[in-house]
Amino acid sequence: MKRLNKKEWKKTTKYIAGSAGAVSLAVASCVAGITGSTDVTKYDKEYLAGDDKASDTDATTVMNTDELADTLAENVNMTEKDVDKDETVYVFAKANGDVDNILVNETLKNRDKSDKIEDTTDLKDIVNVKGDETFTQNGNKITWDAAGNEISYQGTTDKELPVSVKATYYLDGNEISPEDLAGKSGKVKIRLDYTSNETVTKEVNGKDEDISVPFVAVSGMVLGDNFKNIQVTNGKYLAQGESNIVVGYAIPGLDDGVKDAAADLDTEIPEYVEVSADVTDFSLDMTVTLLVNGSEMNFSGGVDLTDLDKLTDSLSSAGNQLADGSGELSDGATQVSDGAGTLADKMGDLTSGAGSLKAGMESLSSSSGDLSNGVSVINQSAQAIAAGVNTLDTAVNTKMTEEEQAAVAKQAASQVSASVEAQFAAGTDTYNYIYNSAVNNYTTSMSNATDQIAQAYINSDAYTAFYNAALSSKAMEYATENAPKLMQAYNLDYQTAFNQAYNGALQNAELQAGVAASVQGAFKQMAQQTTTSLAEGGKAAIGQSVVDACKSAATQAASQAAGQAAVQGAETAKATIASQIEATQANGYSLVSGANALAQGTSTLAGSIPALKNGISQLVSGANALASGAGQLKDGAVTLADGASQVADGAGTLNESLVTLNNEAIKKMISAYNGDVKDSVERLQAAMEAATEYDSFGGKSDNTAGVTKFIIKTAAIAAE
Repeated sequence: MKRLNKKEWKKTTKYIAGSAGAVSLAVASCVAGITGSTDVTKYDKEYLAGDDKASDTDATTVMNTDELADTLAENVNMTEKDVDKDETVYVFAKANGDVDNILVNETLKNRDKSDKIEDTTDLKDIVNVKGDETFTQNGNKITWDAAGNEISYQGTTDKELPVSVKATYYLDGNEISPEDLAGKSGKVKIRLDYTSNETVTKEVNGKDEDISVPFVAVSGMVLGDNFKNIQVTNGKYLAQGESNIVVGYAIPGLDDGVKDAAADLDTEIPEYVEVSADVTDFSLDMTVTLLVNGSEMNFSGGVDLTDLDKLTDSLSSAGNQLADGSGELSDGATQVSDGAGTLADKMGDLTSGAGSLKAGMESLSSSSGDLSNGVSVINQSAQAIAAGVNTLDTAVNTKMTEEEQAAVAKQAASQVSASVEAQFAAGTDTYNYIYNSAVNNYTTSMSNATDQIAQAYINSDAYTAFYNAALSSKAMEYATENAPKLMQAYNLDYQTAFNQAYNGALQNAELQAGVAASVQGAFKQMAQQTTTSLAEGGKAAIGQSVVDACKSAATQAASQAAGQAAVQGAETAKATIASQIEATQANGYSLVSGANALAQGTSTLAGSIPALKNGISQLVSGANALASGAGQLKDGAVTLADGASQVADGAGTLNESLVTLNNEAIKKMISAYNGDVKDSVERLQAAMEAATEYDSFGGKSDNTAGVTKFIIKTAAIAAE
């Protein structure tokens, strides 16, 4: 890795702002869609916004728009921290990921407005980039004459990065060098692999072990319209005008045990990003990778396994007790089953005796009570007829209650509902007409809403952010191309010529109109995709809901009409029946009065039967009841014996199942917890602690709270 002289260093700082800045904005915008969005620290925003009064060594002078800074600050996924030293590491790499040089930005907070700030650093070629404050250096200890100000400085280093990024390229399935790939066409695959190089010693399960420090890597690239059929592994891409912004992420440095545990839960921890596409005349401006330590995953601290250890002990004890107790239950159930079998056998003798008694009493009753039985039958029949006729007469002369009317109406409504249900069944003409009309109306409404949604996007803050980012990028391209011409024409230095060209381009009405048209076109395309998706996804539900509403209304109306008609018909029928059964016949009786007279006569006849016949009848009834009860008792005893046998069998099966559960599940689960699971949890905890402790690349004092992030940019690939 080569060292930068001062002239090269100045050129490199401007290159960061001019090229990596624009891509960083695009990458940050897409990262928000994967990992969420939180604020970066205040200095990061100021650093990105720049300062027009800074010297020509200030790496951010050409990034002097608040809109650019605000958009990046709102989207980069960094946890806000209260730190003393804020560090950003810019890495310039070859197209394959090999590092060329490293530039480090450091910001020293000065909350107490101290005159001097002491710092520790391994950096070389240190330059103040935000002010005129000077410093003195003794080894890696430096002291700044801060005069109450915050210090921002830059320097270089040749230290090994904590994470290496390797870019590998393939054409039609064969690996190819970046240089040979430029200008080629075919099926292209770009694979980014991330390797953690940082290890620390941590105590795991009572032993000191080397633990890799985990990092979160988010990589992005902008692909032109010559890339088709784009596919992304461990990431996604967003179509933006004629370009496609690809963003992927990975988490290098996690222990294999942690990754295996995640795989068991059907969760994959990505370690690489892969992009494939059909490409014509391949070229790639760059890839940009944002790298932060694993503490940015918001790991909240230690994991206390004490309660879980107690729980596994309790589970083991309970498993043993269940197995023992189920064995005792099985023995008791077997004894109950044996006793129930003996009872069932003895109940046969009782049933046989009760049957003999019943047969004898029935023989006595049949030989001496034929007359009594005959009269009784006649009397009971006459009484039943009279009761039935009187009940009928009362019923037909009584107006229907509200409950009866409701029951009649309900029955009629049920029959009508079935008819309506058939008329509205899926596939009928009625169903198809209503369903298709609702779907057509809904689709038309969604289509008409496209322009409104597009205008809402254009009126939003997102439009302003994307417009400003695109305008700034176009202005930078114009300035980069025309600055040399201005230098020659007006004898200007490069920085002044670049600024004039850049600011002039920002005010160019034609450029503004072109950028506005491009961004608005992209937002209108998003609106069209939104309404199309809503129409396709919702039309079936809308069509069905309208059919259901129409069917419900039709059912209600038809049911109400049918119920009213049924009640009216029932009342008319009752009046007709009443007039017929109360009409007096030629013999002087109606059906009602004749039935009552018959019942009175048979009752008198039955009362004259001797009391002996009644006593015999009662004795026969008692014998029948005894025989019936004995039979039921026998059946119950047999059922009891069968049930007890089943309980015994079930208790035995339960005992076998609980013993198997204890041996094959509970004991193995506890063994697994005390082995791989507990080990993986402690390794993950150690890795998260290591990630939290990694807070500086360029060096800092032990009592200084720091935070660091890396931005790795690979070189462009283009045909000569």
